Amino acid sequence: MAQHNPYRPPARPGEPMPFRFSAWQSGYDAGIATPPDVPATPLVRNPDYARAWAQGAEAGNADGRREGWRWAYFDGGVRPDPGAGAGGPYGPGDSGERLPQGAHYAQSWPCVGELPLRTVLAQFAPGSDDANGLTGTLLAQVCADKGVDRLYLPVGLSSSGPDPQPTGDPLADAGHWHGAVSESFAEAGEEAFQWVTSSRIPRHVGLVRYVPAAEHHFFDLLPEGSRLPPGR
Repeated sequence: MAQHNPYRPPARPGEPMPFRFSAWQSGYDAGIATPPDVPATPLVRNPDYARAWAQGAEAGNADGRREGWRWAYFDGGVRPDPGAGAGGPYGPGDSGERLPQGAHYAQSWPCVGELPLRTVLAQFAPGSDDANGLTGTLLAQVCADKGVDRLYLPVGLSSSGPDPQPTGDPLADAGHWHGAVSESFAEAGEEAFQWVTSSRIPRHVGLVRYVPAAEHHFFDLLPEGSRLPPGR
């Protein structure tokens, strides 16, 4: 089982966000995505923030070694290369998802990152996003309230670069095409496939599959046809 954030978010809307909560979560995300060593703590003025970040990084590193590493794909992270003695190789598993024809999403890459989940949350529960590191917590709660056990988002796997005129859509502003969030694998998979086949320009698409994981920003990346962009 993944370790959980020891710092609690506000119990009621409008209360101040404990900075240690977001610091720990940011450290954890970095720790589980950068094997084999614990990442260095960023230089910050607040020693309590640095301490909480370092605690999160230690926890993420320990979970990576024990349960498997995760790729910070949409945050520009390098594919994990664990090396000797760091918990074994990183690679895709069987997604368990199949369509009768057309697109294929057989591979499942374990990933971590708040960016695509902020887009999922914004679509699935408009007005819930607060950009304070609470995306995983809020999204898991919304899924529980609605009785949903997983969500899918069609995405472009290559980025065209940051939008010079941000729209407020986190993933699109980072240069990634995306479709509509759906509870249906078939609908999301077909939307991604239709987008990639509608152009003569080669495109790489996939699905972000989110399964509630408490406060963590965990998701699986299912590339269409098991194809990733060059260099990834």
